[in-house]
Amino acid sequence: LVVQTVLLVPFFVSMALRMKGNYLVHGIIMIVLAAIGWVAVVGSLPNFMDSSFIQNYVSPPSALGLVGLHISFGVASLIFGTWLVALWRPHSTDFGAKSKRIWQLTAILWVLAYVVGLLLFVALRTTFLG
Repeated sequence: LVVQTVLLVPFFVSMALRMKGNYLVHGIIMIVLAAIGWVAVVGSLPNFMDSSFIQNYVSPPSALGLVGLHISFGVASLIFGTWLVALWRPHSTDFGAKSKRIWQLTAILWVLAYVVGLLLFVALRTTFLG
């Protein structure tokens, strides 16, 4: 949860810079965040391949749906973020127009992944949701 929160802050800074037209810094931040995201996903794959992980850490079973949503939103935002990075060229004049919908989808999906992850954290670590 702390890592997700720490990564969400530069993401919002990057989006604010983008809206102000500072595509260079926005692009650099997005490259770093996309790289960290892929490292985190690849690094957590062995845990999800182990069936005992789900049995031991996803209790109550109702949290399994939240895990699926969190993974879906997170991977989708990572794919869109990577696409955004792939489109970016320093000093491009048409990057802003060409990538507007992609960054909007990336932002929405990232926030949804964060909110679902927060709910998942509450469901797994407290008795508040079950």
